Amino acid sequence: MSLIDPDVTAPGPRSWETNAVTPAMVLRLVLWGVVLAGAAVVVGWGLTRGAATGFSDAPGEQDEPATAATIIASFPLLVALGGWVAGASRNPRLPGWATAVGIALLGAATGHAVAAPPPRILQEPAIDAVTVGLGVAALALLVLGAVFRRTRVRRDAARRALVRSTPPVTGTVTNPGNMEFDDDEGSATWIVTGVSYAFRDASGTERYVTRTATVHRDSPIVIGEEVDIWYDRQDPSNEDLLVIRRRG
Repeated sequence: MSLIDPDVTAPGPRSWETNAVTPAMVLRLVLWGVVLAGAAVVVGWGLTRGAATGFSDAPGEQDEPATAATIIASFPLLVALGGWVAGASRNPRLPGWATAVGIALLGAATGHAVAAPPPRILQEPAIDAVTVGLGVAALALLVLGAVFRRTRVRRDAARRALVRSTPPVTGTVTNPGNMEFDDDEGSATWIVTGVSYAFRDASGTERYVTRTATVHRDSPIVIGEEVDIWYDRQDPSNEDLLVIRRRG
């Protein structure tokens, strides 16, 4: 489950039957992935060129193009990484942060291989310990990203099946967290805060849960607000399957 539970971001019922990956979502991740890989190639190339001169401060020994390219490329690298994570968080069926970091490391390995001097045994492309290390780390993260995605898909399917098969119980907000929408630049539209809820399970035991929620200023959460809560009747302590929905 993502850190931000979509069920508490807006009032009204959520359609659990339309949690599909759309072409727009895929295209958005592809574009971020291209930017991410390209920027990582430049950063890997620039850092390798800079390391070849020992990052000397002497003007005559500096590789100014490599230094400038590394600094410039670092900005789209960070933006693309953030864009990927933000886009992937909208649907648990999309590859997450591990895949994005794996793509970045793969790009860095490519940039290093292009800039590194070829070893005596091998000719182009240059394959050295750094290239191999980055490549192995990238492959491990890509595999890990696939495993994480599969886990999220299974968990999301279980939560949707739970919502379809069982009626919700009534829960109440015990702590709405920070509902101050003012920021340094004026007035924020959305805030991210931890919200605490209480509900009673089938045995009468009162349970508490806290979820990170994205809240719009037009629909703030208040203490005592009633919400719908689905939980696993066989294992009420299993918060992975717990679903919270605000009432419209």
